[in-house]
Amino acid sequence: MLNAVTLGTFDGIHSGHRAVLDSVKEYRRIALTFKSPPKSVFSGKKQLLMTPEDKYQSLFDYGLDEVFMPEFSEMRELSPTNFLNFIKENYKPSAIACGFNYRFGAKASGDVELIKKFSSKNGIEFFCAPPVEKNGKIVSSSSIRALITDGKVDEANLEIFGGFSFAAEVIHGDHRGRTIGFPTINQIYPVCLVKPKFGVYATEVKIDGQSFGAITNIGYRPTYKTPMVTAETYIPHFFGDLYGRRLRIKFKKFLREERMFGSLEELKTAINSDVSKLFG
Repeated sequence: MLNAVTLGTFDGIHSGHRAVLDSVKEYRRIALTFKSPPKSVFSGKKQLLMTPEDKYQSLFDYGLDEVFMPEFSEMRELSPTNFLNFIKENYKPSAIACGFNYRFGAKASGDVELIKKFSSKNGIEFFCAPPVEKNGKIVSSSSIRALITDGKVDEANLEIFGGFSFAAEVIHGDHRGRTIGFPTINQIYPVCLVKPKFGVYATEVKIDGQSFGAITNIGYRPTYKTPMVTAETYIPHFFGDLYGRRLRIKFKKFLREERMFGSLEELKTAINSDVSKLFG
């Protein structure tokens, strides 16, 4: 089967990205992307929709045949022409696909028109996916990040391939939850991901292939502060030792903002209310 190289950041693999990937379905599809989008490298702010590891796996889950994901620093100084020659020499593409606003090469000086001309000159098919709009706005990774920081994870989930989630090791906390009847699993939230609006969420946790409904607090814990963003998840219908396990938390819906409680009893009452609303 002939090779097609698909170009993009693919952060979140949203409908705009999928338009690029789907434009060359009849080919053997190769994704060429970066571990971190160039914009995040230049700004110094990593607010990804997926960790690099999750993006890598998700591209295969979506049906890509190969995924190449170097660090941006390895290729940032290549001129646009040298970047395209790199693709031609290394992947022998019969087709190249990208989005309407794709930029590449040193100082992002390469654009779609350059790829079009290069492809024509070298007998390569070129596919340029048009913008995908939703509710009158172009779908983009930045617009989805805005939804997440606003707590609208249910809306973001409609765009992110597989939904917004993270995976992290379960660590020991202060065991305070179990003293009030709500034992939680504690995880450090990945620093590279966009931070959701701090507060309490309806979530889902998969343990040994079985999905459990859960409640997760994301933030610095205003009542019992922590120096980093943490996730505390209560799983009502699971009992067992999960320390040291790497578990994925999938966000479903924002329930309420973080707030400080004056006592453990107040905290217990609030959690009881959350559990009752979700699980009866």
